[in-house]
Amino acid sequence: MARAPLALSPALPSELLTYILSQSSQPITLIICQPRAAFLSSLRDSVTTQEDPPDHENGNGIESPAEHHPLLVPTLRQIATARHVKVVFIPTVSHLRAYLSVFPKEERDYDSGQLGEAKKKTPLPLLVVYGLVEMHRDTSEWSAQGLGNSVAGLVEAGWRGALEIVVVERKGDGEGGLDLEDGLEMGDARKVWGQRMPMLNGSVRRVGMGSEDAGWSGRTVEVGRVLGRWFRFRKGSWEGEV
Repeated sequence: MARAPLALSPALPSELLTYILSQSSQPITLIICQPRAAFLSSLRDSVTTQEDPPDHENGNGIESPAEHHPLLVPTLRQIATARHVKVVFIPTVSHLRAYLSVFPKEERDYDSGQLGEAKKKTPLPLLVVYGLVEMHRDTSEWSAQGLGNSVAGLVEAGWRGALEIVVVERKGDGEGGLDLEDGLEMGDARKVWGQRMPMLNGSVRRVGMGSEDAGWSGRTVEVGRVLGRWFRFRKGSWEGEV
């Protein structure tokens, strides 16, 4: 039986891929909610900034080379896990909903005794969505109604395919503040899940004299409250604990 969907703390692209490659050999579908070129550019930047700077000199007075980021060192585990990973780049909300609506159902056979029991012990396939909330920003779907429709489609696809669902936002996205349950207290998480959005699609944005006065007409709700209907919030392994 699949666990409740998880919303993990925001991650850099390099942290996301490290998490993916640390999983066991179950099939993994990774949906990147941005164009391929944009993701690869941000991945390159995150790998570069995370690399340790070289020591100026070693004991012999010779400069020591910088250590490579773990993603740049192809271990046997990474190679084996990567064979089971399918990456899909989806640039818009409409594309995402269309993709999820036809997401293939996994074929499972529990009718044959011993074989069926073995399959039940096998880790469920994993569906990871990166940048789900940010994809809705600055679109007509930036609302509790719009985000809720997308999440409902995601959860339905997970149920239909017997998948574990995980969503991760890009680190640094979002603004605002919210203390969530389950002990999630990181600053980046508060910025993402604490963003406020209107309840319904088509709400009009008000602009005051200063940016702090900008807001939405009608009622608003925090992103974390919308996702909280379906997801449990957890720290990612890149935060030092799961």
